[in-house]
Amino acid sequence: MNNSFWGLRRFEKRVAVVTGGASGIGFATACRLAAEGAKVWIADRPGRSVPASAANYGFKSVEVDVRDEPAIAQAIERIIATDGQLDVVVNSAGIVLDATTQATSRDDWQRVIDVNLTGTFLLCRYALPRMIERRSGAIVNVASDAALVGQRAQAAYCASKGGVVQFTRAAALDAAPYGIRVNCVCPCFVDTPLLAAWVSGSPDPRQAAAEAASTQPIGRVGRPEEIAAAIAFLASDEASFVTAAVLPVDGGATVQ
Repeated sequence: MNNSFWGLRRFEKRVAVVTGGASGIGFATACRLAAEGAKVWIADRPGRSVPASAANYGFKSVEVDVRDEPAIAQAIERIIATDGQLDVVVNSAGIVLDATTQATSRDDWQRVIDVNLTGTFLLCRYALPRMIERRSGAIVNVASDAALVGQRAQAAYCASKGGVVQFTRAAALDAAPYGIRVNCVCPCFVDTPLLAAWVSGSPDPRQAAAEAASTQPIGRVGRPEEIAAAIAFLASDEASFVTAAVLPVDGGATVQ
């Protein structure tokens, strides 16, 4: 990724934070925002390191478990203390649980809800007051096609991502009077470490990979950079009249 590829500088003089930014969609989004001029903070859980290529972008980092409310509050304050503002928030941290409703334990259910839904809420909860002070900002939440259609053996994941969609809509209405926009994207299968782990853990990894590609009419899984491009659009001034949008970026999967 580089500036010359896009020729865009939509995020100059802006500060962004991306949760789950050490890998997958989060990392691709951090790179895209930085390539377009943003000062980007990568927020990820302790022990997670970003790829070596991150050195090219001058990322700042903050260790945070999105389930930890005090840590979230401290992370936002650190960003403000260092850079003086926060313009873009991307909630990309997430986990998957392969389990039917009857096989999902209460603890596993709570863990998925806490990371995917409550973590998204908490970052918005503490970022919004800082954005309101400046009466500007954009938040993009990463939901999933599982938020829009039911999926077998994904009870907790579907519930958490469906919650992200509805939370996005509610938060957008709360933030609109202050000039702040809140949107979300809904990817399907994307070539990320999460997908790789699911494929490798399947009884027949080759078949699992083929099935993942076949669920999307476009005939392949997505690339993290493709999701990042949609996120960057929603976070940019080009989407200045777009809020509460739920954008499928799924190769056509959810229209089948």
